[in-house]
Formats: sequence, structure tokens, C-alpha cells
Amino acid sequence: MKKRKSRNPYYTEMRKEYPRTWRIWYRMCARCNKNEQPCYVEVKVCDEWNILTSAEDGFINFIDDMGASERDLEIDRINPLGDYEPGNCRWVTRTVNMNNQKHHHTEKGKYRFIAEKNGINRRCYYSRVNRGWSLEDAATLPLSREKYKDRLC
Repeated sequence: MKKRKSRNPYYTEMRKEYPRTWRIWYRMCARCNKNEQPCYVEVKVCDEWNILTSAEDGFINFIDDMGASERDLEIDRINPLGDYEPGNCRWVTRTVNMNNQKHHHTEKGKYRFIAEKNGINRRCYYSRVNRGWSLEDAATLPLSREKYKDRLC
């Protein structure tokens, strides 16, 4: 199988200089274009970054807009319901990225953060909600430590 030679020599330089950023860009394009993961079916990559529409220039445009990724940073959409585009993307740590998922922007997700601030762990919070508690009660009522010392939920 013959390797296709890059038409843009600047692309090859950039790919070699920023391999981690290239992998992030390539995987971003792949997961949005293939539509294999249910959570990315409606998410698109803007035309200027997309590998299908801009080919090799898409990576160069991506580097120009976002800059190179530093170690331990991931790409994150500021609005998790929006697309991958220059005004909606940023480099963040894994923790920030995981806390900015679609389900965290639901009512249930917002109360989960309140529960954690009140010392109620995630498992206990969701257990309460699944047993029919209101979201507010599940997140704010203190744990009954006296009655059940051995188990908290």
C-alpha cells in the first residue's frame, strides 16, 4: 500500500512538531464525522477545522485558532450542546472537562453538585433520587448518622 504524500509541507511540519495536538484534532474529527458514538451524533466540527472539508488545512486552522495543547490538557466545548468551533472550544484539565458534560447541565446534575458540597456522595444522592426523593431533598437533607452508623445510605 502506497502512502499518500502530503500536499501541504507546512502540515507535515506542524504534525511532527505537535503530535499530541494532531491526535486530539484527528480524534475529534473522527468521532464527530463517523457518528458511531451516540453522544456525538448531533455534534459537528466547523468546516474550517473539519478533516473532510478542509483536509490538511483543517489542522493548520485548528492550531491557528486554538494553539498547541499543553501536557495534561484536553479539548472541551464551553457549551456542551454546541459544536466544535473556535468560539466554543478551550483547553482544560480532565476534571474540568468531565464536569462540563451534557448531563451536568440538567436539573439532576446541578443538584448533584449541591449534594457534594453538602457532604453527600454521588452514590448516596442517586440512590435517594431513584427511591423517589425530590432532587432538592436528596441533595440537601443531611445523612442520618445516628440511626445507621454502619451505613450512610
